[in-house]
Order: sequence, then structure tokens, then C-alpha cells
Amino acid sequence: MKSKNVETLIRERAELRDLLEDIMDRIQEFREEMVTELDDLEDMIAENGGIGFH
Repeated sequence: MKSKNVETLIRERAELRDLLEDIMDRIQEFREEMVTELDDLEDMIAENGGIGFH
């Protein structure tokens, strides 16, 4: 019985690590999208208002 519990814990731990990796990948993708959107917004503001961002 103990070995089944250990096997279950090991499997759940691996599943949680996979889930964490997936979440971290999604966060990275979101950050990259936000950087792109901010760059686009800065370009639009600079073109329309003569304001530059650095």
C-alpha cells in the first residue's frame, strides 16, 4: 500500500511540474505579446504626437 501512495505522489509531482512548465510558458508568451503591443502603441504615439520613447 505504501508503494502505491509513493507512486501516486511521484506521478502527481510530475504532473504538477508539467503544469507549472505550461503556466510559465503561457506567461512568457503573454509577456512577449505585451511587449509587442507596447512597442506598437509607442510607435503610434510617436507618429501622431511627436513624442519619442526610449
